[in-house]
Formats: sequence, C-alpha cells, structure tokens
Amino acid sequence: MAVGFEFATGWDIYKLKNGMNIPAGGLKTEADLKNCTESYPKAAVVRGGLGWKLTVDGTEIEYVVDEVEESKAGEVQLTQVMADLKTFVRMMNARKVNRFVTAADFPANTFRAPNDRFVIHIKNELRFKDVEAIPQVTGGIRLARIRKLWRLLADPKSQAAKQFFAETPGGDPIYSSMVNKVTLNWKAIKDSKWKDHAPSAKLRGLVTLIATYLLRGYSPAQNGVGAVKYLFILMSRTKFSALFNDLPKDERKHYKDAPADWISFICKDVMSQIAGIPPAGIDPDGLLIERRITDRGNLKDPIQLPITRKAWLTGMLNDQDLLSAAAHPLGQADDATWHDSNPELGHRLRGLAGLGDKMDAVQYGGRQNKAAIIEFRARQAALPFKIWDDYAFRMHRFFTEINEGDRHGLIDLGAPALA
Repeated sequence: MAVGFEFATGWDIYKLKNGMNIPAGGLKTEADLKNCTESYPKAAVVRGGLGWKLTVDGTEIEYVVDEVEESKAGEVQLTQVMADLKTFVRMMNARKVNRFVTAADFPANTFRAPNDRFVIHIKNELRFKDVEAIPQVTGGIRLARIRKLWRLLADPKSQAAKQFFAETPGGDPIYSSMVNKVTLNWKAIKDSKWKDHAPSAKLRGLVTLIATYLLRGYSPAQNGVGAVKYLFILMSRTKFSALFNDLPKDERKHYKDAPADWISFICKDVMSQIAGIPPAGIDPDGLLIERRITDRGNLKDPIQLPITRKAWLTGMLNDQDLLSAAAHPLGQADDATWHDSNPELGHRLRGLAGLGDKMDAVQYGGRQNKAAIIEFRARQAALPFKIWDDYAFRMHRFFTEINEGDRHGLIDLGAPALA
C-alpha cells in the first residue's frame, strides 16, 4: 500500500509572461502583478525535492508528497522526505513578511531556469504568519474494509472524523452525518432480483462507495456547486469499473449478464434505505450530478453534466467510468460541456478516477490484495508546517492498520486531532 499527501498553503504563485520581467523597483500592487504575470497550467511543477514537488493548483502553491509504500522501509523514506520538505518550507517561511516574492529573493540556484520566472503573492491575511496548509491524504483502502472506515468516520466522536472533517462551531465533524447515511444495515438489504445471494464483503464495500457518490450528486433542488470534485469528500482516484472488476467472479458475471438488475439493485434496493431518499429509491434515468456547476462562481448560467445514473452504473460493467475526464477528452465538439471556464483548471471532471485502472497493492492474511485509491478531500484544519511530518506519519500508520488490522478490532487515529 502507498500513501501520498498534498499540502495546500494559500500562497499564490504566477509565472511571468513571455518577454516580461519584474518592473524596475519591484512589484508594488496587484495591478503590477496582473500586468506581468499569468496563471500556470494545471498541476505545473515549479520545483522538485526529495520525494516531493512544489506544484500549482489554480494559482495556489501546493506541496505534493510522492506516495510511499506501507512498510518499515516506507516509514524511513517518509521521514527523509518530510525532513527535506520542512527544510525547504522553513526557507519559504523566512520570507513570510513580503507581499511579493521572486526567485531573486532566494539563495542562488534555489530555482533553476526556466522555473525561476515566477512571482509569489502572499495575501495580507497570511503575511507574518508561519506557513500552514490544509492537508489532503490519498491512500489505498481494500473494498472489504471500506465499510469499517465509513463506520469510523460516521462517528463524530472518533479522532479520525475530527481529523478528516472540519468541525462545526459546536465541535462536531461536518460530514460525519452524511457518511452515517450510507453506513447501511445489510441485514435489511437484498437484491430483489437475486434474493438468495449474500453480498460479499467486497460488494458491500463497493456499493457503500457508490451510494456515497449517488447521495452527494442527489439534489432535486439543483443546488449549485463550484466544481464537481467539491462534492466528493471521499473521492476514488481509481475507476469504478476497475473496482467492479475486483469483485468475486460470481458477482461480476451475474451483474455483467444482467445489467438491469445491477441498476435496480443500486437505485432501488440500496438507495431506498438512505435517509432523505424517496422510499422507492432514485430514478436511474436522472442525472448522476443534479447540482448545477458554477465553475467556482465563474459561470453566470451554471450548467449540468449529461451523465445519467444508469449510464454511469452500466459503464462500470463495461470497463468504463463515465464520471472521469478520460471518458470525455477535451478537444472535441463538446468542449463547452467539459472544459472549465477557468482555463487554467482544465476538465470539469478533473481528479475523478484520475488514476484510471490503477489500484493499490496491500498485504492481508499473508496475501497481496488490491485496494481502491481514495483521496480524502474534505476540508481539514490548517496545520503549521512544523507538524506536517507528524500528520504524515500518523496517516501512514492509520491506513496500514485499516487494511491490515484485525477486522473486528477498533481502529482510530489513536491520538488527539492535530492542532
């Protein structure tokens, strides 16, 4: 198993336009910044380090830590990576009083051409403050353990929920109640078209993840959302078709041979058990994402994406995940549907199933198992850079225990939430 991290700092970075240089006397205002810079392309890498990269997400500096394997060797590697990253961020932190920072403000060769043509803008509310970041972690979860993890996150008193989900002013994790809705009672759920079948642990896990997606997309009022990926606080980086193909052979064959039964099972038998969903379930022909996409407020007339629940669920049986950028490549006649109106952000389905068929490899019971690669996207508390390594080590151990620990044992972060 491998675990990776992202640390989004709130500091903005722009590249100098071709032929433009920093004005004599330096930058003074945002107008100066706009005149001589432009946005980086999505996921641009400005600098690399030992197992980490300084990347750009929109205009924000984000440090991406490469995946490290779940093992003692991986933990040693993570120690080295995080030490190198902290050394670099400490140097960045020393420039926190400045409004604008360029490559010339760092020791020689810190940034090499052509990646030295940038301007960092530190917003007033972040100046004079130590660098901090809202972290995100990505890790592999065996399908058979998804329900265990979901039950933990559904408990607002668990340390995992307090860490992974930002809290209300009253101190309760914001998303625990949503996760609780899909921690289903499988004694009450049967496929009405396959009544004598007892769903495997893998099928129960996959259906839990599917139900989470369907619930997040469900919005009869068609409420707005800034971007599709904002909906998915627990987002699969692996295609759902690859997850389906990890089911036991008999379940794969049954539903591939009877796609209508698969759709009925999910939309009727499963979704009808979720609070807030009509007793008859959800309409398979309805849109998978009923919410209107605003492109982070950039669209005067928000749009809906033309993917039905039926099409998405059917695609899983046929090696497709229609809720992915790969299924709707840009450069086609339908670009207006799929290309974000903020050009630097790229595809409206960016990130979703972005690793394609890739699954993680984990050890359980002395055998290698496959695992869904899940990105934990809910907003977490901002962490000062000095404790990023503590966060990384704890997450590394947590994912190991979720996948490899006793299936009946209690698993939590085992320590108070970081602060």
